[in-house]
Amino acid sequence: MTTVKTGPPQDQSDALPASGTRTYVRLWVSQWLACAAVSFTVFALELNIFVDFNPIWLIAIAYAILFVPFPILSPFAGAFVDRYGHRRALLISNIGTLLNLLVLVVVMVTGVGGALYAVSAAGISTILRTLQLAAIESVVPLLVPKRHYGRANGPRMLMTATFVLAGPLFAYLLLSVAKPVTIVLAECLLVVIAICVVITSNIPVVKRPDGDAPRQSLGRDVVDAWQHLRVRRGLLTMVGFLALVSGTLGALEPASSGAVLGFSPDSGAIVVSTSCWLGMVVATILMVFWGVPRKLVMSGLLGAGLVFALALCAAAFRPDLILMSAGGFVAMGSLAVIIASFQTVMHLKIPPHLLGRVFGLKNTSVTLSHIVGDVGAIALGVAFLSSDFTYSGRPPGEGWDDVSSPILAAFIGDGPGRGWALVIMLIGVGVAAVVALLATRSRGLRGLEEDLPDVIPDDQPPRSTEDLAPVGATEPAPGRQSV
Repeated sequence: MTTVKTGPPQDQSDALPASGTRTYVRLWVSQWLACAAVSFTVFALELNIFVDFNPIWLIAIAYAILFVPFPILSPFAGAFVDRYGHRRALLISNIGTLLNLLVLVVVMVTGVGGALYAVSAAGISTILRTLQLAAIESVVPLLVPKRHYGRANGPRMLMTATFVLAGPLFAYLLLSVAKPVTIVLAECLLVVIAICVVITSNIPVVKRPDGDAPRQSLGRDVVDAWQHLRVRRGLLTMVGFLALVSGTLGALEPASSGAVLGFSPDSGAIVVSTSCWLGMVVATILMVFWGVPRKLVMSGLLGAGLVFALALCAAAFRPDLILMSAGGFVAMGSLAVIIASFQTVMHLKIPPHLLGRVFGLKNTSVTLSHIVGDVGAIALGVAFLSSDFTYSGRPPGEGWDDVSSPILAAFIGDGPGRGWALVIMLIGVGVAAVVALLATRSRGLRGLEEDLPDVIPDDQPPRSTEDLAPVGATEPAPGRQSV
């Protein structure tokens, strides 16, 4: 593990703010708290669309409200960040989230609204998160020295995945000592802290290139960013690979639950989920201290992708809680490395005035892929892995009662839930095959780091004061040398 490469010294007129790294740390922690507030809302309300809604068309509507707006609006949120600035985007997102939570408190106290309003509140928070993620992902080059990009991107996965993985455990602990309305009020306090941090932070603005049309539509801005990616095949391939990994995560959500609950009680699912979160935390800590791999694409992206695939195969090998937990620990740790490496390459290769839109497009692709993987796996469970499917109770599809083929049993073991274990193993084999294909056949991806010059100049001496002078985004691409 090491820091990223830098280029020769450049003009110092656009040096980073003196306390830019500290500002970024404060921003990241505050936005993590805001994400925690949004994520805990679902657990505090004990919201389960498969239980609270029936028939199937109501489930589809609730699912669409929760998940569909994010991929649709993310590119436009990124365009908003690029045009109007990171501070404004974060303030709109955080203040909107606070107002949404306050209305939810009123609804909970008065007892009106029911499950449909709870879903709508969660959907509104998801829409506001499009601005938050586009801003916090693209602000790194404005505050952090180039040599520390890998360390700054190390915790990226913690921003959104912490409470997806560890949320059930935290929710169980909190709901055992506090009422749901009390938890939501505490979430409001967390968002207030985030707002105060944004207001008091000096965030430089990005100067648009002279050739950019100042009054073109946000849609045209998104098209410009897409065209920038399209002519750089290696970058577009990276986005596609990340979308593929995200799709596998969507499929793994029902598959891992079905596999674990086939041989373990509900507490086993919490153990595996918490182990996955711990793997992500350990990998994050290592990257914060030592940075991302030196070879961002071959080691950080594809190498970690291969480890991710092998960990899935190991987790599906036998119906054993320790094996599932260890596999999840390694898989999520390697996924954190994949995401941090991806983010670092984007910060090195994409001009800052396009970063918001590019990350918005990335968020669209990975979210759509995640939805397809999730829905596809559930449909697979309904059609092939379960003869007794219901909308409530245990997760959809029990994954067979036993494995009759001795050859198949040698790979996935025998017993209830092993159909889902087969799905997990096939996902691991598929990811490994894609990694091998990209490593051997994708010249654009393999040569990305050397063939495409960095757009960010070498680290420069910090300013003595944190003013808000624009940070140039169109400096000539420097050469590179190792540090």
